[in-house]
Amino acid sequence: MLTVISGAIAARRAQALAVLLLAVLASAAAAAAPSYVAAAGQALARYEMSNAEPNELRIRLAEGVEYPGMPTDPTRTTFASTVKRLTPAGFDVVLGAQAGGVATGRAGTVTSSLIFRAGVCAQVAVTGACPRATSRDQLPEVMVSTHTAARLGVAVGDRFTFAAVPVRVTGIYRPLDVTEPFWLGGELIRPATGGSASTSIPGSAEDAIFTAEASPLPDDDAILHRSTADLYVTEKLLDSTSMPELRATVMAVQRDGNRQSFGAGTTATSLFDRIARQRGQLADGVTLGAGLLVLLCWLVLFVAVGSAADQRRPEQGLLLLRGVQRRRLWALAIGEHAIPALVAIPLGCLGGLAAATLLAAHTLPARADVMLDASVVAFAAIGAAGALAAVLLAQARMLSAPVVDLLRRVPARVQGWRATIGDVVAVSIAVAAVVQLRSGGSPSGLALVAPVAGALAAGVLLARVAMMAGAAVGAALLARGRTATGLALVQVARQPRFRPLIALLTVAVAMLAFTAATSEVASAAYSDRAVVEVGAPRVVAVDATSRTHLLTAVRAADPEGRFAMAAVVTREVPNGGTPVLAVDSARLATVAVPHPSYGVSLADVARSIRPDPPGEPVLLRGRLLTIVVSAGFDAEAFGGNRVRLAVTVSSADGTRVVTARQDILPGRDDYVLEVPECVRQCRLVKIEVVAPVVAQDLTVHFEELRNGNDNAETVVLTGTQFADLKRWRRSVAADDSVLSATGGAAPALALEMYENRRVTPAGISVVDSPFPLPVYLTRSEGTPLGGAHAHEGVDGAPTTARVEGVADGLPQLGGAGLIVDLEYADRLAVAGQSGTKEVWLAPTAPADVLDRLRAQGLAVIGERTITGVRQDFDRQAPALALRFNLFAALAGVLIGAAGLIAMAAAEQRARVAMLVALRRQGLPPRAVRGGYGLPVAVAAVSGGLVTLVIWLLTRSGQRLFGDGRSPVPLPEWPDIGRLLVFVAPTVTLFALTAVVLGRVVAASVRRRSGR
Repeated sequence: MLTVISGAIAARRAQALAVLLLAVLASAAAAAAPSYVAAAGQALARYEMSNAEPNELRIRLAEGVEYPGMPTDPTRTTFASTVKRLTPAGFDVVLGAQAGGVATGRAGTVTSSLIFRAGVCAQVAVTGACPRATSRDQLPEVMVSTHTAARLGVAVGDRFTFAAVPVRVTGIYRPLDVTEPFWLGGELIRPATGGSASTSIPGSAEDAIFTAEASPLPDDDAILHRSTADLYVTEKLLDSTSMPELRATVMAVQRDGNRQSFGAGTTATSLFDRIARQRGQLADGVTLGAGLLVLLCWLVLFVAVGSAADQRRPEQGLLLLRGVQRRRLWALAIGEHAIPALVAIPLGCLGGLAAATLLAAHTLPARADVMLDASVVAFAAIGAAGALAAVLLAQARMLSAPVVDLLRRVPARVQGWRATIGDVVAVSIAVAAVVQLRSGGSPSGLALVAPVAGALAAGVLLARVAMMAGAAVGAALLARGRTATGLALVQVARQPRFRPLIALLTVAVAMLAFTAATSEVASAAYSDRAVVEVGAPRVVAVDATSRTHLLTAVRAADPEGRFAMAAVVTREVPNGGTPVLAVDSARLATVAVPHPSYGVSLADVARSIRPDPPGEPVLLRGRLLTIVVSAGFDAEAFGGNRVRLAVTVSSADGTRVVTARQDILPGRDDYVLEVPECVRQCRLVKIEVVAPVVAQDLTVHFEELRNGNDNAETVVLTGTQFADLKRWRRSVAADDSVLSATGGAAPALALEMYENRRVTPAGISVVDSPFPLPVYLTRSEGTPLGGAHAHEGVDGAPTTARVEGVADGLPQLGGAGLIVDLEYADRLAVAGQSGTKEVWLAPTAPADVLDRLRAQGLAVIGERTITGVRQDFDRQAPALALRFNLFAALAGVLIGAAGLIAMAAAEQRARVAMLVALRRQGLPPRAVRGGYGLPVAVAAVSGGLVTLVIWLLTRSGQRLFGDGRSPVPLPEWPDIGRLLVFVAPTVTLFALTAVVLGRVVAASVRRRSGR
């Protein structure tokens, strides 16, 4: 039998080579998937690691007991030995020790930390030298940052004290890369605070002060330190260990560290969760592309081998007539094709690795290694085994057919259930896959290949319809004398092998169109989400002392309002509250990027949330504030219960409540309050009467307000202005107090408080902004136009807004939240500072804009851009999987063309012989075209229909983002013009292939017929 098999392979070398090449393609496609997934998993882990928070990259262990003396190297302590025992393999350990205290130099003081940290000198650029170990008669050596040196007024060689211990400066350092995990985020290099002098060098005066090992101090108790150890997650660890194992390891270290009273803490598990989720999404997404390639390879083998087998039907029939047993024919078929399939496994592994390496080099966000492992070999073997199964299935009909059918030149049509069983199976699998995909949740199982299954099912059904329609149309055309087209249609319709070819080409066209459409929609979705999430082309996170400081600084940096806007955003609100975006609305339409998902013009939003103010703010300038008050109450009835006067002022330093020097007493008096923050300028927010117990009715008349310094005061508000009720509103809406105005010779504003035990002060607020605040609200919040919407204000205090407009979405907030004018919101705020302070920048912002902001006292914390966020989405697992799938779909087009060529090569001899006979009988030359254009034409039309069907059925189950959500609705349809860029060349390639094959057939007919 082996001799017969080798002889068969030698006799049919072309077919054996075709089977080998297609089996190699199938196994390479199968092997490329795990190779690419493993390499992309590495890249994703490294990318997530590069963007992780510092506490996500380490486990901190710290001794619970402080020891006297300078911080020193803990290597030889029991703490270090315990840490070594607790540290799992693969973690990097950085030992250290730290002490807190106050450093005092000749120019000032600073609260900082004195730290020993192994390896610090390799992380800094030093002017001078790194500190060294010192002996008993030497001062301890330290290294300070540029900012700390400036605050203390020291240089290299100078001395200062830390916790009253003299130390000597040997070096002034500047961190090489403050984003390195070594610096522990803001723990060692402290971010600058708003209002402080800020430079391009990261850090502040509170930066860590580094020391080396020192001998005992004369008074060791002056400094108390504790040893620390940071266990860092490494790239090698992420590459070699599964995320569940890493999670379990970290949890074990935390548990054991806490048992040792080391206070182990980390958030590394959140990093592991993100990596695991991304890797899972990548594997699921790549399954679609790999499944498509393998399926197409199997289909091509089925078509090519089936076509070749049909040409050998008479040969097989004669063998059976001569008594050859069918099992020997099966053994021959298996052996003839098993050898190419086995050879395809190692070649497929190499091809898959090469393809994965090429893809990894051009698509991955970080460096990754493509390696050969057991999974690659296993998948390659599965691909080759499937190829062998496709070959045997293609020959099964011939090997099991009766001798009479085998001797027929044209195979008999399959009748009954056998004719439809394949279609039923394909449709059943497709229906199950689509139902599972549309059921919600993350795709798994059949849902991962739902588009491929749907395309195959629709392809086989449309191929059957096309064959029946071709037979009917061809017969009608022949009856009308349309010989060329009619004969081609009849030839195709009478050959069963054309049906899988049509299905193959349909799947190739449809999956390329579907994958390109998904890629286009994903690209648009990434851009849309980036625009909405960032809000402006560039957004800089800053630290400011207050909202007033933020507004003033940005307006000073951009006086004309051409490129910068102040904003405060509160995204995370407890108890499901409403996120708030507060903006300098006059600049909103200039700086923010509009988007159709908002459903409203930003200019309209700005006008609605910034109506004309109901009154002007009361501005103060001076250290002293004097309020003339006339009070009427019975002091004896009040007993020991005090009545006090308090004023809330807002300045660039924040909002503060100031109490008058003396209590309110019956009669008329001047009450003085010290407001040092108003020396430059501040704004009066409200005046309150603080009376915890009102023993009887109490009336307070506000007659005048003066502001200035010790030498001179200016009247800010007269009695007449106080008496203007339009300028004031009650601070707290309550039934136990009432506002009124008095006229006559002594106009004033009267606040009458009824007898009551009060919980909150009664007072008056300046009406310098609308109340309730006008806002634009997203439609999802449910409050109608003109309604009152309760939320937390920019100061974190509960408040109520008036809905002036409803939008589908808002910048940064997406489909849930409200937008309000920052200045008006700040005027109403009386509590603390809430939310993230930002500066939004337009593309026209000058290159030195950050320096302008720093010059106004804003500390730059970080920045985001629409372009950067868009690129981040391109580096996530769904985007990487889409690129693999697009590569697979393009490769599938070439495989489809190869299938068309393989089938034509297999049947060329028989087709040429038939056409030569017809030509000699008078068939016109134009009818000798081969008939290969019909499958291409049918595939082009059916491919478009299939794409539309599977798009409608599966688009709701697409996962385009790593976190699975988007604040912006996904585009429903791709850009047709860009889609045609992929589809048109595909159809053109198939058409050219058909034309070339037709010309080859026509040339052979002319050569053999002599016509």
